[in-house]
Order: sequence, then C-alpha cells, then structure tokens
Amino acid sequence: MLAFLRFEGRRIFGERKNLVFLGFIALSSAYLAWSGLNEYRSFLEGKKAFINFEKEKTSQISTYAQYGAFGFRLLVEASPLSLFFVNCSVVQDLESNIDNFEAIRVESSFKGNKLFMKRGYFKDFAGVVFVFGSLLMLYLGHLALVSPAYVRFMIQRMSLGKFCFLTTLARLFWLNLFFLALAASLYFLIRLTGVAFSIADRRTFLLYLAFLILLLDFFYLLGQMTTVLVRFRKVTFFWFFVVWFVCVFLLPEISRISVFNRSQALDSAEKVNLEKFRNLMAMEKQFGDYLKVNPSTPLDQVRQMQKKFAIQFINSSFLVNTALETRYLREVEEVIAGHERQSVLFPTTFYHFLTGEASGKGYYGYIAFMGYIMKLRSRFIQFYLKKRYEESDPPMESFVKLEENVFRSPSRPPKSYWWGFWATVMYGSAIAILTFRRLRRLVYLP
Repeated sequence: MLAFLRFEGRRIFGERKNLVFLGFIALSSAYLAWSGLNEYRSFLEGKKAFINFEKEKTSQISTYAQYGAFGFRLLVEASPLSLFFVNCSVVQDLESNIDNFEAIRVESSFKGNKLFMKRGYFKDFAGVVFVFGSLLMLYLGHLALVSPAYVRFMIQRMSLGKFCFLTTLARLFWLNLFFLALAASLYFLIRLTGVAFSIADRRTFLLYLAFLILLLDFFYLLGQMTTVLVRFRKVTFFWFFVVWFVCVFLLPEISRISVFNRSQALDSAEKVNLEKFRNLMAMEKQFGDYLKVNPSTPLDQVRQMQKKFAIQFINSSFLVNTALETRYLREVEEVIAGHERQSVLFPTTFYHFLTGEASGKGYYGYIAFMGYIMKLRSRFIQFYLKKRYEESDPPMESFVKLEENVFRSPSRPPKSYWWGFWATVMYGSAIAILTFRRLRRLVYLP
C-alpha cells in the first residue's frame, strides 16, 4: 500500500497541469472565503445600524396608535458559517415588518451596496469546490487507468481486483487529503480573524465536509467508469464534459424547475392576505355599525366598547387569521419536504439542498423565520391592544427587548442528511462495481 501511495502521489503532484488546477482551486477558494468574510463583517456593521435606527424610531413615536401603524422591523441574521455558503442561500437579506396590519410582509432590501451584490454561480467556497473540484476528479479518475495495455502490465504482478482497489484507494487518499486540508485551513484562518463558530456550526461544517469528500469521490469513480465505457477512445474528453455538465448543471436545474412547478399548486400569498383582511374588516364593520346606531355614545363608553371589541378580536378574528397563516405555512413546508425527498435521489441535487441549509438561509431557515414572525407578532398585537385600550394614557414603551427584532437563523444539516449520504455511497459502489466488470472484459479480451 505504501508503494502505491508514493507512486500515485508522484503521478498526481508531479504533473504540472495537475498542480496548476489544484493551485487554482486553492486560491479561488481562499479568495471567495475571504470575500464571504468581508460580506459577513459588512452585515454585522449593518446590523448595528439597523438596531440603532429601530431604537431611535421607536423613541420618536408619541402614541400607541402610531406604534401599531409603524411597528418595527425584523432582521434575519444567519450563522457565521454562512460565509462559506454565500451563494448557496435560498433567501437573501430577509426583513419583515411587525405591525397591526394583517398582511405579513417578507422582503429583501436592494438599497445601497446591496444593489451590487449580484450572485454568481460559484461566488463562494462551496461553489468553487463543487464546480471545479468535480471536474478535476473526473479528469484524475480518467488518468488512473491510462489504457488497457497499462492495466495488463500491472496485473502481471497482482490480481486485477487488488490493482484497482489499491490504485483507487491511493489516489483518493491524496485527493481527499488535499480538499480536507484546504477546507480545514480556511476554517481555522477564518477563526483567527475573530469569527466564533458554535458547536452546532462546527458539527454542520464537519457533516458538510464529509458529504463534499464523498461527492468528489463519486465524480472520481464516474471519471473511471466513463473512460472504461468508451473503451479509452479519444472521444473520452467529450463524454467527460457531457457527464460533468449533466451532473453539475442540468440535474440541479431540473430539480429547481420541478419544485417551482409543484409550488404553483399553492394559493398566492395575496389571496391569503385578502381573506385575513376581510376577517379584520368584518370586526371593524361591527364596531362602526354600533357607533352609527348610537352616535351620542359617551367617550368613556366608546373606550369600553373599543376594549370589548379588542378582546373579541383577539379571541376570534385574530385566531382565525393566525390559523390561516399557519395552514398556508404548512402547505409551503410540504412542498419543501417534497423537494428535499427528491434531492436525495442524486448526489449533486442533494449537495445543493445541503449547502442551502448549511448556510442558515435555506428553505427550513425560511420556515423557522416565518414561525418566529408569527409568534412575535402575536405577542406584539396583544401588547399593542393592551396598551392602547386597556390602560389609560400609558407612557410609551418599546415592545422590543434586547435584540428580539433580530432572528438568528442557525446553520443546520437537512433532516435527510444520512439518506443523501448513504444514497451517494450506493451510487459510488454501483459505479465501482460496473467499472470493474467492464474493465475485466476489456483487459481479458483476446
């Protein structure tokens, strides 16, 4: 085994073109990780300004009627691990406004420097190792066997099975070591800049790395299989690019289109908002009709009626509207769950889903954010109604305590992580078996 390790190490790192490609991947990864770090730092600066602005805005409001209308903004803060997955996020720079209106608004800002943060295809560490790492592994998988004559020469000293196993194991050892060392180096360099990763972040990053190595090994085996299936002919490189393009670009795009088509079955958000608005207006109409019938009602009695209708709103219309929003969110979650199950079917589609969730701004990060909005909004509405209708001329008080208006979206692996992991293992095993059987026929042909 040591002899194979030394031999394959020289074959991989002794070739200038291999070193150029490996160097390109390393430098690109480092640059994009540093770019992600700068973007994360920029977000933290913007977060401070956001919190100060919201405090200043609330301090300028003089009545609870104004406070209910203006409300306060809610910001999403992703895990610092997101700097490795800048371009993998499903949602970008989300904000919401919590007020006394029934429509829940979730939007992204494009003001200032955010206008220029256009996402490229691999504008992060996870993207560059996926796109170029997969291409490199396909190529080096092809070079492992060279030709049937080379294989016949090598099996004069050992069995074909032993030769294939040791060659594959030795080459993958060096290649996996390179990508692991690259990822670990960037991780610790980022930590030296003062970025702190939680235990959950570290666990997610380790799980991501495990799947990344497995995915790259899958491409290496795919390169071997492609070479053997086309019988080492010169058209091999054409088929390399076909296989690479289908796996890296086409299948993930088909998966994206598929989930979009399934989402068309969902009701539009405006339809849900309209239904909630009608429920609210029905309550307002009851109060307006009461005042029309009793135009000379004393002011104290009007306030009592306002209090009564506020309590009635909390116990009826507000609960109905919350149930509508919850049901709609569950329907969205069902579409996401279907997309997750579909992504498990192929390694590259699952990689896209995994990196989105690892960024903290994936589909389930969005679901968690919406759940937080609904809980916070429920508390705010009760606070607002109590201050405005139950208390007599209370002093202005901010609902937001500490940093409640910042939602911290954690980095997490998807629930189907191990399904995707073992599915990729099965793909790799099937490819290795098919390659060996095909190679045995080529080598032993008369």
